[in-house]
Amino acid sequence: MHSHHSHSGDYISHAHDPLEHMVQSYIDRGFEVLCLTEHMPRLDQAYLYPEEKEKGYGIKELVDDFSKYLVHAKKVQSKYQDKIKIIIGFEVEGIDEAHVGYSADILQNPLIQMSVGSVHYVHGIPIDFSKELWVKAKAASKGGLTRSLYKDYFELVSKVIDLKPQVIGHFDLIRLCQPEDDFDESTNKLTKDIRIQTDWPEVWEVIISTIEKAGSYGAMFELNSAAIRKGWDCPYPKSDLVQAVIEYGGGRFCLSDDAHSINQIGLNYKKTLQYLKDHDVSKLYHLDVKDGEVVTVADDIEDIETSKFWSV
Repeated sequence: MHSHHSHSGDYISHAHDPLEHMVQSYIDRGFEVLCLTEHMPRLDQAYLYPEEKEKGYGIKELVDDFSKYLVHAKKVQSKYQDKIKIIIGFEVEGIDEAHVGYSADILQNPLIQMSVGSVHYVHGIPIDFSKELWVKAKAASKGGLTRSLYKDYFELVSKVIDLKPQVIGHFDLIRLCQPEDDFDESTNKLTKDIRIQTDWPEVWEVIISTIEKAGSYGAMFELNSAAIRKGWDCPYPKSDLVQAVIEYGGGRFCLSDDAHSINQIGLNYKKTLQYLKDHDVSKLYHLDVKDGEVVTVADDIEDIETSKFWSV
């Protein structure tokens, strides 16, 4: 079993359990590959989260924690190398061009082996923190329209993909905090009833070009099970984008739990794997280490179903 996206309380203020406890729990659950992907530091105080402000954090503390994380990750990787393959990475934060550029610098660090490409802010506003902030980001978009917010979000994702992250993180995170009653004035429909391909063709064009760009270098789109514990009936991304990845991006999916605590490790993986099968996908991809190099490997779904994970 594998996870390509994880966090720990040692280095992320909104996570809980220590890094080494997390790793030990992944081993106990029968995981064979674990990507450590703590968030990259942000570049401006404006992007601090409430829990970071409560700790008295500033940019220096974020940078210091990230540096400590890389050293710790290397030690843990070596300590448990006979029990699990640990791949050291980080989660890219595509807030703006400055952060994308900073991510490119971080990727030059020889300790970094992989990255998860993510966007959590649009117009400098967090879009996965609360409905109120999501609405604020919508208001900052062209015409105050939801379709403009979506377009802006996916354009940021496209810029992140220019970095060639091996894993595309929670591809449709923009949908998480969208209010149930959000209304699209441009089509006179509730946004939840929108079919992006036909209702917002300019947004769909950005999505497809982004998927094609990721597919061109072999990126994997994570099926991120965290969406289920946050109230969805499926992982990220939803079915329309899964189909688009299959059609335009090579159909390479990998598993991620995006765990922030021990009790979230592998959570809802059974539902996530069934979701993949429901879309008639027969293979699942994952990162591996062979001869010291990180490579992408494909497994038949039937082989994944024999993992020790399911019986622990």
